[in-house]
Amino acid sequence: MHPLGLVLFALIVLGSWYWWQRQPSGKRGSATLKLILIFVTIGLLAMAITGRMHWLGALIALVLPFLQKLLPLLLRFLPSLAGTLNRKRQEKKQQRSNRPNQQMSRDEALDILGLKPDASREDIIQAHRRLIQKLHPDRDGSAYLAARINEARDRLLD
Repeated sequence: MHPLGLVLFALIVLGSWYWWQRQPSGKRGSATLKLILIFVTIGLLAMAITGRMHWLGALIALVLPFLQKLLPLLLRFLPSLAGTLNRKRQEKKQQRSNRPNQQMSRDEALDILGLKPDASREDIIQAHRRLIQKLHPDRDGSAYLAARINEARDRLLD
């Protein structure tokens, strides 16, 4: 070890011992943890400065104690976050179920596919194919619209 490193280490140990001795005896348990944290921090910094440890690893190791303090706070807010996500899912599900469960009328099916009342089977298939290629969910279309197009085709081909 470099002589300057030994002097620095000795000063840190003596300073820490002096600081620890000045703590009231009732607080020495928490003071010991703080002292250990200080030693680890200084050791990690020394290793990062001398090139024995990558600076990113030292940074992560230094941030971990703070994350440990923040974890209970994060866990307290996670249920509210989960509740918000569940509410949004319920709203989407309710929007989908707001549509009445009755069958689509023939006029509505013709309107969705953009056909006239005298459309042939071939016209229905072509209109369905044209629309579904544009609005299919695999092509960034809407799943709801694709379902309505399929429902219109099925209604007209029955």
